[in-house]
Amino acid sequence: MKYFISLKKTNMKNYILFLLFSNVLGNLSAQKDIFIHINPTFGNQAFALNTVYTGVDGVTVNFDHFNYYLSDIVLFHDGGIQTNVNPSVHLFTPDQFGFYLGNYNIQDLESIRFMVGVPSRLNTQSGAEAVDISSYPDTHPLSFQNPTMYWGWQFGYMHMIVGGEADSNNDQLPDAYFEMHNLGDHNQRTIQMPVIETNTTAGQMDIYLACQVDQWLRNMPLSSVGVLHDQTGLNDSIMSNVLTYPVFMQPLTASLNTNVTPEFWVDGSTIHWKELEHAYFKVFDLSGRLVSSGVMNGVSGKHSLDLNSGNYFVTVFDSTHQAILSKQCIILHP
Repeated sequence: MKYFISLKKTNMKNYILFLLFSNVLGNLSAQKDIFIHINPTFGNQAFALNTVYTGVDGVTVNFDHFNYYLSDIVLFHDGGIQTNVNPSVHLFTPDQFGFYLGNYNIQDLESIRFMVGVPSRLNTQSGAEAVDISSYPDTHPLSFQNPTMYWGWQFGYMHMIVGGEADSNNDQLPDAYFEMHNLGDHNQRTIQMPVIETNTTAGQMDIYLACQVDQWLRNMPLSSVGVLHDQTGLNDSIMSNVLTYPVFMQPLTASLNTNVTPEFWVDGSTIHWKELEHAYFKVFDLSGRLVSSGVMNGVSGKHSLDLNSGNYFVTVFDSTHQAILSKQCIILHP
C-alpha cells in the first residue's frame, strides 16, 4: 500500500511538471516579432519630400522636412492585456516609418496607445530621466538629428517639425517659406485607437497605420505663417490636430489575412525574392537606423548586400510605398 501511494505521488508530480513544461512551450510558441509601420500620406497619396501637393485648404505646398517623435507605445491584446513597448521613443521621418517593437506574447491585437512627442520625463526642461543630448549614441532617436529635433536644454525637444514652401499669391506655385517647429513640455498628445493586426507569418505580426500629413496641417496658414519655433498659438493648435482630425488612422487594406504569397529571404549576404513586382526593400540595423536599400527588379531575383555581418531587419515595400513584408535576417559573409 505504501508503495502504491508513493507511486501515485510520483505520477502526480510528473503530471504537474508535464503541465508546467507544456505551458512554457505554449508561451514560447506564442511569441511574435511585432513591427509597426506608419506610412505618411498626403491627400490619399504616398507622402514624399520635394513634391507639390494641394492641401485641404486648396493651397499648393511643397515640403523639405517633416519629422515627429512617437513614444510610450502600449499594445492592448487578448482580452485587455496591456503590454508596454521598449524602447520607448521612435523618430519618424518620410524615409523611416517602420520599426521593430520587440518580441511579445500576443495573439489578438485590440488597440494601440501612443504619445506624439517626447515624454516629459525624458525632456530636458524638467524630466526626471533627462540627460544631456551628447550622452546618447549617434543612432539614438534623442541624439543629434538633421534637421535638428532639439532646441537646447531650456526648451527641450521638438515634438514635430515641418517646413517647406506654400503658395502665397494663388499662382499654384509654392513660394513662401514656412517652418513650424513644435516645442513645449505640455504639447505632447496621447492617442488610443482600435487596430487590426496583420499576421504576416506564424511568428510575425505587423501593425499598419497611416499618418495623414494633410489632416495634421488643417487650418494652418502655411503661406503666411513664416518661421515659428515655439509652444503656443499655432504650434499648440497643430498638435491638437492629431486629436481633432483623422491624422493617425488605419488603412482599409489592413487585414488578418495570412495568405501571403510574396516571399524574400537572405542567404549569406544576398537577398532573394519571388512573386514580387515593382517592389523595393530597406534594411535597418537593430537600433532602427536605415543602413541599406535597393530596388527589386523582376518578379524574382536577388541583390547583394554590402553590410557587415550581423542581425538586421529587412522590410519590403510595394509600388505604393506600403510595407508588405518584414523580417529579421542574419547577414553573413564567407
